[in-house]
Amino acid sequence: MKLKLHYKLLYGVGNLGYSVVSQTITNFFMFFGTSVLKVSGSLIGLAVALATIWDAVTDPIVGFISDNKKLGVFGYRNGYMLIGTIGITIMNLFIWFVPINLNPTIKFLWVTTALILNETFCTLFSTPYSALCSDLVTDYNDRTAIQIYKTIFFLLGMILPSVLLYVFLPNTSQYPQGQLNPMGYKNIAIFCSSVMLVCGLLCVFGTLKISKTKKSQENNTKQKFSQIFKGFGSCLKNKQQRIIIFGYSLSMVSAAILTSVGLHFFTYCFNYSSFKITLLLSALLVGMVVSQPVWYKISLKEDKKPALLSGLLVAIFGIIIIMLVYIFKTLIVQFSFYIILIAIFIVGFGAGTLYCLPNSMYLDVIEYVTENDNENMSGTFQSFLTFSYNISNALALLVVGVLLDLIKFDPNLLTQNRMVQTGIAIILFVGVLISLIGSFILFSGYKLKKKHFENIATKNHFNNSK
Repeated sequence: MKLKLHYKLLYGVGNLGYSVVSQTITNFFMFFGTSVLKVSGSLIGLAVALATIWDAVTDPIVGFISDNKKLGVFGYRNGYMLIGTIGITIMNLFIWFVPINLNPTIKFLWVTTALILNETFCTLFSTPYSALCSDLVTDYNDRTAIQIYKTIFFLLGMILPSVLLYVFLPNTSQYPQGQLNPMGYKNIAIFCSSVMLVCGLLCVFGTLKISKTKKSQENNTKQKFSQIFKGFGSCLKNKQQRIIIFGYSLSMVSAAILTSVGLHFFTYCFNYSSFKITLLLSALLVGMVVSQPVWYKISLKEDKKPALLSGLLVAIFGIIIIMLVYIFKTLIVQFSFYIILIAIFIVGFGAGTLYCLPNSMYLDVIEYVTENDNENMSGTFQSFLTFSYNISNALALLVVGVLLDLIKFDPNLLTQNRMVQTGIAIILFVGVLISLIGSFILFSGYKLKKKHFENIATKNHFNNSK
């Protein structure tokens, strides 16, 4: 049975709050830490990496707990999501309210602690949240449909920071480049925490009734805690799970690099104002949003893998256009912004497939490999995906921070020399293209199709009719 529309909306809105907080950190924190706090790129990269690794390690633990431990009337998922909602709301404020006059070491310790605590609450929300999707939906196509709702809200959350950049970080006489104004980030933090609180509560209490009625949440046998990371090793032995886990993790490295270095790239390589950067980020995210029904229809017609590979090719094409504009920017200086605006929309349109189909395909794999099991391990299995994704992102962001120091990026300069600009461009283009092309190669090996799940459905129907 397909899930009713209002439950899909209430489930999806939770991703709006989570997204607006996490994407603000992803999009702005590397720039904020280096250019506003004036902490070295290596230390900011290390802070983000430590928090992300902590997030990765706690994902399987929280997944295990949410599979096996109820929180009273809130069941297996919603209670943990409620704790996560409140914690994210508070800790997000601490990240951005760092006193500017502290010495760099204290700033580093402050942001590292705040990031780690924030990631702890993010895990308490996001891991049970992802598992709740598996609990609510069992139909092959409906799994993609609910991912579309979830993705659209997530992408709306990604768009909001771009709008907030323009609203709270305008160019002024004191800050000709508005993105260097520390007060603006505090206002953004207050707004994002408020959105997280409202959306998180709507999701928790809006899905509580339906989540409690799902018998699939009940485990016939309890898992042993010692099996958590052993289970991750077993998971990687399955080729289809391995393809999705590694392919998704590698593909999302491109998003981490694009968002963390993109602000540096457009600020220092093109000298764009906060308004122009807002337009570019908005074009990227609008492309992702409007692509969702397109990729959904293609997945219905051609299946999920062909749609995913097509999206990756579109994104690669868009990145190559931006790279060519940078190489020949002196020749097309009057038109470069408009070409980049179109190209970045193309990137977003292609990348949109990464925010819905890999997760839907992973839910398919979970059903396929656990067909004969009596346990509900959706939280644990989902945590393996986020574990790998977070580890790869942590390493990527650490490398980005180190590379910014190696190319002699100086946050005290409003204009970087040509060598530094070229270094920023190389970090961006090489990193993004390697991750997208590598994930395309990995996803090409995925074999599961709709017919596999039609056979499972037929078998289950036959068994239930006995």
